[in-house]
Amino acid sequence: MAYSLTSIFFHFKKEVEELNRIVLGLSSQPASLERDTHIEGCFIRLVVSWEVFSEEYFLRCLCVGKTRSGYEIKPLITSQRNKNDAFKKINATRRERDKEYLDWLDSALVKQRINDFFRANSRVQKLIDSPDKLFEIRIIRNAIAHRSTSAINKFEKFVKDQLGYLYSLNPTMADLLIMKKRGATKIIFLLLSDYFLGLSERLTK
Repeated sequence: MAYSLTSIFFHFKKEVEELNRIVLGLSSQPASLERDTHIEGCFIRLVVSWEVFSEEYFLRCLCVGKTRSGYEIKPLITSQRNKNDAFKKINATRRERDKEYLDWLDSALVKQRINDFFRANSRVQKLIDSPDKLFEIRIIRNAIAHRSTSAINKFEKFVKDQLGYLYSLNPTMADLLIMKKRGATKIIFLLLSDYFLGLSERLTK
């Protein structure tokens, strides 16, 4: 039985569009703890939504995934019977899906996972089309979630790399997300969310 990829695409699309709307509205508000908390929360939600999409996409294709145009994506050798069997196939501990967690933000791990189960020309390979984008969202996610010296230092280096300078002595993650890169017309949050939405469209078309 083939699993539809249409539903997971439209679910992700709806979430991204709603998060974009919220962040754009917040971006015009003066800086405050409340504003920053909402912006950072929206970013965490975006990252989690991408992780959910990636796992669902991968597992459905490991069974047989049917795109929006009706094309079927199959694994290299044997299709799995269902998504839980597929999860146990790619999980080293072979535990049930509701008892284990897999990383979908580490491009090296995801690449190896894809290469283990899909052909070199499989559409699933597009999941790692841009490792730098996965690196970006990991850097920001870690700075928001951990607040450790290491995470903050990496975040500040990222700001300098993206903007060419550190515009504030104590930039917040929310500040970065609503700023524009050099030469860009959109804020960084939208650049990232638009990229992953576009990728989901290419993966499921």
